[in-house]
Amino acid sequence: MKISTLALSLISLSLASLSSSAGEYETTVGLGHEYGGVLGAQLAYKTQDSKYYASAGLIGFSAGLQTTFSENSKHAFGFVAGKEEFQSEDGFFFVTYDYHLDGFSNNGFVIGTGIGITREDEGGLFADLGETETSTAVTLNIGYKF
Repeated sequence: MKISTLALSLISLSLASLSSSAGEYETTVGLGHEYGGVLGAQLAYKTQDSKYYASAGLIGFSAGLQTTFSENSKHAFGFVAGKEEFQSEDGFFFVTYDYHLDGFSNNGFVIGTGIGITREDEGGLFADLGETETSTAVTLNIGYKF
């Protein structure tokens, strides 16, 4: 009898913790590497303090993660990785910082930056395969989340 009560208590606590961490989906449009390049859209699964997203843009795609360190924060830190055809046709990776003007949990404008690496063909779009240049870069991201 005690075991079934204990099991029921553990199941109840597990369900309560799942419901408190349940997230929602969010759509964002914007410019920058977090949005797949020049112009794109982002689909995210967001909890109270984290966001996991995939983006597709006119010239590329990306995926990333953002997190905050306090409740109702306007500041988010994370990373993004992907590929876009102008500057990083062989891929990019940035550590990012975003400022959410109306807070991480609310709709509104987002402005961010990041530092990382890009990998591109040395000759640009028409280079021979196998010649890749890696360089450090800074990114700027501007978007609106719905």
